[in-house]
Amino acid sequence: MNNLLDQVGGTGFVNRTVGEFYQAIGRHLSQFETCDHRKQQTRQAQFLNHALSSQQEPVRSSRASFLARGLNPTLFEAMLEFLEARLIELGFSLQLSNQLVETAGNLYQDCEEDLGIAC
Repeated sequence: MNNLLDQVGGTGFVNRTVGEFYQAIGRHLSQFETCDHRKQQTRQAQFLNHALSSQQEPVRSSRASFLARGLNPTLFEAMLEFLEARLIELGFSLQLSNQLVETAGNLYQDCEEDLGIAC
């Protein structure tokens, strides 16, 4: 069976969806905030691609912890809500959408929260 990343269309889909999220919220940001959000966009896409891939690593992998360090918790949660709604809008099953959000959310929660460094 394909991993979650393959089931939703691979890294291209994840990167486009994260880009759509930041484009949607970008209309409400100042130029200064937009700069910080470019970093968040890149980091979120990398984290989601990692979380949904089939790489054989422990849940608290060093790669996941490294990527989670720079994520803003509020933006990450909003991104997961956007992703879940986008999957359903595109006709993916509610079960797959929930599994994807739960997998990414659980991995994020398992990473060391006290290492957050970004906006």
